[in-house]
Amino acid sequence: MEETYRNMGRDGFIWWIGVVENRADPLSIGRCQVRIHNWHTDDKNLIPMADLPWAQPLMPVNGTTPMTLKEGDTVIGFFLDGSDGQFPIIMGFLNGIPETALPNVKGFTDPRTPVELTKVPRKPLDVTYKEDGKGVTVTESPAAERNPFILDESTLSRLTTGQNTANTFVQTRKDNRVKVVTTAAGQTWSEPETKYGTIYPYNKAIETESGHIFEMDDTFGKERIQLAHRTGTFVEYQPDGSRIIKVVKDDYEIIMADKNVYVMGICNLTINGKARLYVKSDYDMKIDGNMKVTVKGNMTTDITGTTTHTSGGNYSVDAPRIDLNE
Repeated sequence: MEETYRNMGRDGFIWWIGVVENRADPLSIGRCQVRIHNWHTDDKNLIPMADLPWAQPLMPVNGTTPMTLKEGDTVIGFFLDGSDGQFPIIMGFLNGIPETALPNVKGFTDPRTPVELTKVPRKPLDVTYKEDGKGVTVTESPAAERNPFILDESTLSRLTTGQNTANTFVQTRKDNRVKVVTTAAGQTWSEPETKYGTIYPYNKAIETESGHIFEMDDTFGKERIQLAHRTGTFVEYQPDGSRIIKVVKDDYEIIMADKNVYVMGICNLTINGKARLYVKSDYDMKIDGNMKVTVKGNMTTDITGTTTHTSGGNYSVDAPRIDLNE
């Protein structure tokens, strides 16, 4: 007897390619409205964006990673309901080299208007690094750019391709390195340069719409990990295991139990502004070598309890004037 009902998985596999036009899923489960080639027309008068079906993304089984799709992205998928074509599933995203950007009144492109682009994430227009102890000044862009915002170039991050990096965070770091920091011993050190030297396809780089960056670079001899905020704060692990941390504004560290720090080499601390140390309990300091304190201004010691000085050698005070009655 012939089956008269449809059985999922036996009614034909129909796949498609389309363009994301909306990702504001009212259910907040990662769905996108996709205009699908050969199923939908580019004439929005005939098929408005609001009438496009919601496409459900396939998610990895090892987590609930949110979708990173955005308007204008090209995706590939299949119909869960076969030829009915009303339940699309997104299997993946297709990278490419876009040659043209269609007007937003047409279908199969980023439909966002200039007004809508003022209300979405966008990269800073400029970040000015200052040396007055006040961090950086971020100049925000008035609006985001429609996708694709770069033509005749791979849709992959430039940090992945290693091409045209002059307008990326790589150059920003090079242009704003801190140089010639003087230590208490009169020596100097400078912020190390980034070891970025990506060879495609070894750098797994993610750049978000607002400008955050996460890199895991496996390029031979240039292996790095970098996490950078859109304002310029970053941490980078370099090929030799060195770590660079740069905070462009205030830094807070709160430890609710013990903390142990062991420095096997030299430790330099240079502070341009004031330094304050407040210990609410006992303070022990042990120095196995010599100790030198240089104070170019006045020095005041206020001790409430008893003061004891024990010296195993000579004890001398050299001052132009000593008044014990003051």
